[in-house]
Amino acid sequence: MSVTKTNTFMQAGSRGKSRRGRTPSIDMEKIENAVREVGAQMEDISMKDVADYLGVNVTTLYRHVGGIDGLRRIRASLSRSDLPALPPAKGHTWQSWLKVLADYYRQALLQHPDLLDFVQAALDPDFLNLEQEASILVKFGFEPRAALLAHSFLITTITGYVQQELQTIEEARSGYAPYYSRLFQNLDAHPD
Repeated sequence: MSVTKTNTFMQAGSRGKSRRGRTPSIDMEKIENAVREVGAQMEDISMKDVADYLGVNVTTLYRHVGGIDGLRRIRASLSRSDLPALPPAKGHTWQSWLKVLADYYRQALLQHPDLLDFVQAALDPDFLNLEQEASILVKFGFEPRAALLAHSFLITTITGYVQQELQTIEEARSGYAPYYSRLFQNLDAHPD
C-alpha cells in the first residue's frame, strides 16, 4: 500500500466522473452568440463563418449543432425574441382577428426568413401561442378542435404564401418575370 495514494472505494454500478478528453472550447451559449453576431453581418450563415468566429474548426462546430440546419434552427429560435406579442383580439370579430393574425405571421416570416424552415419550432416552441390563439377562437364560438384546425390552416397558408412571395421577389431581382406576371401576360395576349 502506497502512502501517497489513497485508496478510494466505488460502489458497484456507479461511475466516477470521467476526466478524459479536453474541456469543450465551445458550448451552446457561445454558439448562439456567434450565430447572432455572424447573422447580423450577413443574410445567410455558414458553418465556416460561425466556426471562424468561434475560433474552432468546422468539425468541432458540427459535433455541437449537427450541421447547417442546426445553425439555421438556432438562428430561427433567436429571431423569435425579436417578434412583438400576439395581436390582441379585443375589438375584433373572429374574421378580422384572423386577418390581423395572418398579417402578424406574414410580417414575422418576411422579417426573418429563417423562420420559414422551422415555423412551428421557432415561432411557438412551447405551443403557448397556439394555446392562446385557440383559447381566443373558442371564446369567439369555435369548437376546440376547429380552433386548432383554424390555427394550423392559417400557419400553413401564410408559410406557403410568404415562400411564394420571397421567391417572386428573388426572381424579380434576378430579372426573371415572376410566375403570376407571366401568367397574366399570357392571359392578356390570348383573351379567348
